[in-house]
This record gives sequence, structure tokens and C-alpha cells, in this order.
Amino acid sequence: MVVQNTRSIEDAILDIAYGRAEFGRETSLDLDLNILPLLAKHLSKDLPIETLERFETILKSVLRTNLRGRVSGDVARRVAEFQKEIGLLCKYKSYAIKCASPLGYSIFLQNKGEGFSFQRHITHKTEVFHILDVKPGGYVFICDFKDWEQCYDPDSFSAWLNGVADERYDRFRYRPQPGDVFTINELGVVHTVVGCVLEEFATVSTDMVDRLHDQNAGAAMPSHFNRAFVKEQLAQFTLPLTSRHISNPARNGSRIEEIAAQQIPGGTMTPLARTAIVASRYTIEPRQASALLIDQECAASIYIAEGAGRVIIADSGEVSRTTPPSISVVAGNLVMIPAGVHYGFVNEGSEPLKLSEQKISFDVAFGPGSAGILPAVRGGKKH
Repeated sequence: MVVQNTRSIEDAILDIAYGRAEFGRETSLDLDLNILPLLAKHLSKDLPIETLERFETILKSVLRTNLRGRVSGDVARRVAEFQKEIGLLCKYKSYAIKCASPLGYSIFLQNKGEGFSFQRHITHKTEVFHILDVKPGGYVFICDFKDWEQCYDPDSFSAWLNGVADERYDRFRYRPQPGDVFTINELGVVHTVVGCVLEEFATVSTDMVDRLHDQNAGAAMPSHFNRAFVKEQLAQFTLPLTSRHISNPARNGSRIEEIAAQQIPGGTMTPLARTAIVASRYTIEPRQASALLIDQECAASIYIAEGAGRVIIADSGEVSRTTPPSISVVAGNLVMIPAGVHYGFVNEGSEPLKLSEQKISFDVAFGPGSAGILPAVRGGKKH
């Protein structure tokens, strides 16, 4: 194999990211893990969304090429350290900052009184919203599209958004509390979240929606939005102690179900969602460790919300060691675990280690049909 020099690789990456070339047609780029350090320099910067998502597309294609099939412990830890280094990808919008991961896990930091457009999915996408904080006036809006068509008109709806009472729209507004979980997995459900800090667990990280009312159109970006602000905000939130699943919140007979935490070795696990996405909250008590986990089909995103410790990451040959290999983590770190790799959580400190986990099928996350993934070109090295 002819090894490209670093300069030519970075030039090819920049041509794609800044729209000067189309990936796979006008460029020749080996999708090798050696690209990761070059991508890290750019993915950790403040960039316009369209530029950042082009870098992200290259990253997803690298991961798709190198993480399919059996993955060694060395490769898994290399990818985990890379994800830890770049952290969540910051996508700045006028109304919120989307702190995103390649596997579809995101944290949204919404402004008070602002949020997503009123939208419905036009192709199948599963979203799970886990509310972490509710700012004054914050709410979730959910209704069926047929109900939307019957009551919506732009003028009255804009007036309602500006504080004019209107029962036609009030009946679809639900005021959540921290820990509430909402699942959107059907086409034709009109939904938004306004004025909240929330985790989103999704099958894809890109927009696939029909915007029925976009109250954010033309709004200016707040000047204080940057990575320093994100770090400050993320350090302030805590994972809720309890959670509830809210079904059909806008219809008569809404069902509220408490989500019970389950005792596991070392602490507790709360199953937030079990759909196309597996979303869980873990608490590992001081000086305790979880059992080792493995999923042969799903990759995992692990976000460390509170505390510090280690994440064990080991292949089948390493897992039997007295001390399996691990990487250190602190609050704010994000770690990716490929499918088929053993992992577990160790808390060596005096405070609880709290984390969120999203698991998603490799083919859903990185398959050729997933949004943002381009066909692999000049396949990367096999490991």
C-alpha cells in the first residue's frame, strides 16, 4: 500500500470539509485510523454546522470502515481515547447548542423560552428525550399530525407562542420535570421541546424532519456560544435521581410510568429506553465496579456526567487478565465502545460515578443508508 504523507491527507480532508471537493469522486483518501489525529484538530474547534458535519461525515466513514467485524482491544481503546479527546461536537444554533456524538447521543442546551421547531419525521427515526432541567416556562409539545392540521394557522400559533392563551394549542403542551422520558418513534407525530436541558438518544444525529412551524427562522446566533460556554454549562447539570416515561402526554388518559432503577453489581442501572435505541443511566458507588458488559451487535456511547473513574475496554483475549486494560475518565468525557468489545465501569473515588449510555446497532449507526455516511473509498486497514 502506498502511504500518503500527512500533508496530502490533511489537504484532502480540508478540501472535503470546506466544499472544494466531493468525497469519493474528486478526492482519494484512505479511510485509515491514522486519519483520526488529523480529524481531532478540527472536530474540537468552533466551526459552522455545515463544515463540522462534513468533518463528521469523514469520521463516520472511517469508523464504519475500521470498526466492522472483530475489533481488537488496542483499536477499541484507540477509538475511545480519540472520542474522549474531541468530546461532544458543538453545533451552534440560535436557540440552543447541540452537543453531539457520531452514534446519535446528544445533549441540548436550550435557551430559556426557545427550542426546536414544531416538526414531524418524514423518514423513520427514533428519538428519546430525557429531560435534565426545565427552565421557567419550559415545555414539551406533542400531537398527532391530523390534530395539527385541524387547528393550526400561522397567525394564531405565533400569537400563542408569544403568550396568548389558546386552548387549541394549550392542550398539547406538557410541562415536564427532570427525569421525564419521551419517545418519538412514529411518523406523523408533531413534536418539540422548548426551554429545557435534555439528553437526546437518536438513531441518527442529523435532521430528518418536516418543519411545520419554524419560530427560529432568521434568528441570530448568541455571541457567547462557544466551547468554553458549553464546558461551563455541562459542568452544572446533574443526572436526575428518578425518571418517568410519559406516554401520549397531549391526549386524554396520558400514562405516566415510574422507571425503576435496577440493582447491579457496584450500583444501579435505570433503563430509560428499550426500542431501536437502548438508553440507560448508571450510578456506580464509591470504590465499586460494575460487571463487565458486551454487546455483539451494538456500539455504545458513554457520557460521564458526574464523578471520575475508569472504563474497562478489552477484547476476549484481554478480559481474563487480573486487571483488564482501561482508560481514565472524568465528568464531561465521552467514550465510544465498538460492538463485540467488553467494557465496564470502575469508581475508585469517594463520590458516585454517574454516566449515560446509548447503544445502537452498528448497521443503524454506520450502515450505507444512514444519514451523513458516504460510501467507503479505498478501504482502510484491517485490524
